[in-house]
Amino acid sequence: MKRGWNAAWKRLVVGGSAWALGLGGLSCVVDDATEAPVAAEVLQSTEASLETGASRTISIAGQPFTLTWEDDFGGDLNKGQPKSFLNTANWSKENLGVNYEQQAYTNRECVDHPTNWNYCVENGKLTLLARKEPLDCVVWQQCTASSQCGTNGTCAATGYCIYDQNRNGVYDHEECAPFNGTANGPANGQQYTSGRIKSDEKVEFRYGYIEFRARMPFADLPAGATPPNGMWPAIWMLGANGAIANGTRDDSAGWPMTGEIDIMEYSQIKENRTLYPQNEAMGFNALWREIPEPGEMAAAPGGWQANACSDWPNGGDAKCDGDVGGARVKWPGKTIDYHQWHTWGFLWDENGFKIYIDNLPQNGGAPVGTFSIGDSATEFRQPMFLILNNAVGGELGCLGWSGRSCTSSAQCANGAACSGGKCQETPASCINVDWAAHGDKAKLEVDYVRWFHRNSGYPQAAKASCQDSDGNGTPDNIIRNCGFNEDYTYHRSDLFFEGGGGLTDINNEGGSRGFVQWVRIDNAGSQPYSVQIRQEGFQLNAGTQYKWKVDLKSSVARSIPIKIAQPAAPYGVIATFNCNVGTGWTTCTGPNFTPTATGLYKLEIDAGGNAAYNNTQVWVDDMYLGATSNSCQPDCTGKTCGSDGCGGVCGTCRSGTSCGSWGHCTASSGTCTPSCSGKTCGSDGCGGTCGTCSTGNTCNASGQCTPNTCTPSCSGKACGSNGCGGTCGTCGSGTTCNTSGQCVPSAPTAVRLEAENATLTGCFAEAGGDSGGKVVAFEGNDTICWSNVTLTGRTSATAHVGAPYPDGQAQLKFNGAVIGTVKLTTATGGWSSPTLTDISTAISSSGTGTLCLTGVTHPNGWIFSVDYLDLK
Repeated sequence: MKRGWNAAWKRLVVGGSAWALGLGGLSCVVDDATEAPVAAEVLQSTEASLETGASRTISIAGQPFTLTWEDDFGGDLNKGQPKSFLNTANWSKENLGVNYEQQAYTNRECVDHPTNWNYCVENGKLTLLARKEPLDCVVWQQCTASSQCGTNGTCAATGYCIYDQNRNGVYDHEECAPFNGTANGPANGQQYTSGRIKSDEKVEFRYGYIEFRARMPFADLPAGATPPNGMWPAIWMLGANGAIANGTRDDSAGWPMTGEIDIMEYSQIKENRTLYPQNEAMGFNALWREIPEPGEMAAAPGGWQANACSDWPNGGDAKCDGDVGGARVKWPGKTIDYHQWHTWGFLWDENGFKIYIDNLPQNGGAPVGTFSIGDSATEFRQPMFLILNNAVGGELGCLGWSGRSCTSSAQCANGAACSGGKCQETPASCINVDWAAHGDKAKLEVDYVRWFHRNSGYPQAAKASCQDSDGNGTPDNIIRNCGFNEDYTYHRSDLFFEGGGGLTDINNEGGSRGFVQWVRIDNAGSQPYSVQIRQEGFQLNAGTQYKWKVDLKSSVARSIPIKIAQPAAPYGVIATFNCNVGTGWTTCTGPNFTPTATGLYKLEIDAGGNAAYNNTQVWVDDMYLGATSNSCQPDCTGKTCGSDGCGGVCGTCRSGTSCGSWGHCTASSGTCTPSCSGKTCGSDGCGGTCGTCSTGNTCNASGQCTPNTCTPSCSGKACGSNGCGGTCGTCGSGTTCNTSGQCVPSAPTAVRLEAENATLTGCFAEAGGDSGGKVVAFEGNDTICWSNVTLTGRTSATAHVGAPYPDGQAQLKFNGAVIGTVKLTTATGGWSSPTLTDISTAISSSGTGTLCLTGVTHPNGWIFSVDYLDLK
């Protein structure tokens, strides 16, 4: 879909299509205007997909698939469900600036923004609506407090300043969706708003069958009408290895090493037959990285060539056949009836993936595109997450604005000038929506999204033998994927430059080695550490003896320094040796060492330092670092649940699912299927109800409403039931009906105090809580304080927290007096993505004042991450 470049050498991150990338700028030449019209099949929608409450299992090519996850956005389409919020267990909003798009993405949902929303779950569907309106959404620097963000600046929970310049007369930055800092920041002064959601860190799976039903913008225009130009909706995927927060998987890779699959992209300008006679508006792209070849981007040290394997929208890359090891996607684009609902199927396994539109595989349908995964496209053998967005303008919204071929201005969007055989279009010049008359139609509508997995599971590459140094079946290597043979491209060593430059990849050497890490040194720099191959961020314990080794070879014989050091200042080295490496594989074994201090360290291989090494190569395999006692090292590679191999767990499955043998959550056997067949009331057989009977009727044993013979009585009651399904009265404000039918004062409603909204001392807020953000770095004597809190009538306080170790404590203080203590007795997981839990204390106080959580000193420093505090 879309991708953008970040100035940092390491972050070529988030946004979209490979055809839109270049280190020196973005360019794409598309000569569609000069092509002759061809007959095109108009794809019509079908109703052959699952309905709510139908079987959770489908069959594709004789193989059973079970529904693993779904969001049906409130139920069956057009069944009248009221407005509701997005399910935050599935989706997060984000805002970023990529591909010259013209919109800012907001937070606004129809429930609490009824007149200017961009997201709405209603009538069994999700709507992402674009609007013409300016919105200030600038993110300009990292921060820990708003005082660092200047006048009108706010330090958001993401740890970045949002600076509203009030260009539109309103300080509206709180309406902007968050920017995570891993891609290009959103531009200010945009004239449009829209919606973008992702399942990153919430719904991430490897392989399976994804199905969704959607309708394109301006579907409500009359049949045969040419829609306006400029909309660019998409439903697509990115690799979970480029995620924002670290969970059970390493999330360090940048785009295009993440891989990208644009299952559905729609360039609505291609509905304009004057500009595009072929009308192939519906497209697909598969995008990943490849090593630059001479004449491409190899001249830019550290650069990558993003590879697109589709001939929509720009002809793709002719090298697909050789690099992927299979058939190239043949997809010139499709013609659809944009007025209709259409259903997409995406079938993905260890061999490749197939795309279906309406004619689905469970019904014997044929794919419209097929892609084979080869050695160099390993991005598509890792978990991925979903993105749904509705962009305005940009590269595909105004397709080909960067010099599209023409012979007259009639071939250019909105009559832009044709000069020198090129349209003088811009990323916004094609947008010609009559927002007053048709702005309510500029929407991407989604009925449902479903993700199935094959019951028989999917193969996974075996772990290299170096994970288990003594062969006892228990992994003891701190280096994950030490032999680079597992499926995921992000299990490689980082390449870091200190005055040098180069590239790295995982290549299949074949033979007994299989996959190895390859490093090309473009600029060796002046020091050995100018080019560093390193694994970092692992903990070593004081007093424990460790052993270490790595296999290396080089295109030129040389001596290579290898060290164990601190990953941050002062970068202290605790073990080092030089290894003489030749053009064949050499096992480099360092002397055993014992750290004097527990902490985080890195294993570093220094491949620079001499101009003679420019344009040379180094290969790495079988990295090992482990305690000499071979203590177990946890490994959650490729799993979202199940055992980590060391007596711990990798994650838990939500209600109704269980952990399958391949480490993913699947539907539990015997899952109850509700049925209201033949019933108008009563139980649905799964703990729910089928309906209620009107006054004067009761539900009989057969689930039918029949007249009751009850004689109502309200004698002695001021409220409550009359004994016949009716009520005797209602209680006034501030009172509630007790079991005796009398009105009594009601208890105050529960109040949630979000930690990230408190005044923080010594700690700071970041994204990642179960409810909003969370506060981390909470240590002894740090405080999280909320002002103007009323405790009258409250009897308990519950903190939602998490930590990788137990016994963290905090005092609850009200106006300086201790009123309770909360203690975390059991560890819940790591810092970045902990499993949060509730810890409570009884309280007895009254009045209004300042309520604080004050940390009690813990031997490990940080006490726990705090999500929120509930008062009841």
